[in-house]
Amino acid sequence: MPMELLFVLAQSKLPMMIEKPCDVDKLRVLAAAQLVEVQLPDVRAKEQKAEVLAISPQGRAALATTYPRHPFKFAPMRSTPAPASADWLPSLDSCQVQRGGTRTTLDS
Repeated sequence: MPMELLFVLAQSKLPMMIEKPCDVDKLRVLAAAQLVEVQLPDVRAKEQKAEVLAISPQGRAALATTYPRHPFKFAPMRSTPAPASADWLPSLDSCQVQRGGTRTTLDS
């Protein structure tokens, strides 16, 4: 079960490499549910290795719900920088359109 793998990961030092194809498949499920931060290989890649970077806040909440009596001790989450806006994008101010009093079908 993917939750059992998440339980094992919660007790391990991260980042961690996972090399068993069945565990990589479980990580795909956990990643789809946004319970872990992981770098996954392409599904068709010959070598199925994944690197688990962290357990997400949603993953921590799922563990606390599934295993309420277990005292989990998580490492602090690493902060990811906010994405910067691209230089080639116009500012929001330049995207405003001046319109007269006419209405379109989108306005109704």
